[in-house]
Amino acid sequence: MRLAIPEHNGRVAPVFDCCQRILVYLDDSDFEAPLAEENWSALPRSLRSMHLKSMAVGIVICGGISCWMEDQIRRQGIQLVPWVAGEICEVLKAYKAGRVSDPCFLMPGRMKCCNRHGRRFGQLNPIHGKKERSDARIE
Repeated sequence: MRLAIPEHNGRVAPVFDCCQRILVYLDDSDFEAPLAEENWSALPRSLRSMHLKSMAVGIVICGGISCWMEDQIRRQGIQLVPWVAGEICEVLKAYKAGRVSDPCFLMPGRMKCCNRHGRRFGQLNPIHGKKERSDARIE
């Protein structure tokens, strides 16, 4: 399986929808060098998910992503790990070690649960599975 990461200046691009470059790695490799590097600046948003599928990408690790783009990627059967931030090499090491959901790799502002269209983001991180306790009582 192949893994794709949108890249900007050596880091995970902050917004997948408008990223200009994507790196593709073999998931079972040592991640030392990308299998492919593509310039996506001219690739329309509407074709990105299909292009990932044509490249046999099975997992996308990305930063922010719109609901529409998330749906397009998931419809192609591609697993999505959104809201990740950091240097590409560190994120890949963390992914391989099963630590990509550690708080140090979450985008700023992603420490709390959010619910967008009925989906919970940050599911990979155990802190997100817990409901926040409220001491306020409705009387």
